[in-house]
Amino acid sequence: MTKFDRYLWAIGHIQRRRLLLELLETPAIHTSELNMSEGETKLLLAEVKHAHLPKLADHDVIDWNPERNRVKRGSKFEEVEPLLELLDSNRERLPDGWV
Repeated sequence: MTKFDRYLWAIGHIQRRRLLLELLETPAIHTSELNMSEGETKLLLAEVKHAHLPKLADHDVIDWNPERNRVKRGSKFEEVEPLLELLDSNRERLPDGWV
């Protein structure tokens, strides 16, 4: 997998995009602050904590402390940042549910 493919993978799921877009604005967040739309349940939060956060941490895009429920930018966050900025600056042009 190329670096570009890894970064596309990082933003490839709505929950990962939302988390990373929040980290674009704030360098560290508590998992209770994750931007989840109405109707998303505790089950989805569990999915984020048990699937998405560990995978992003494995790729060093985030640094996740599960004991403290803290997420911050990882050592490779800057590498995915241009894609996030592109998404963020074009929110109004993207279909609903993309960001």
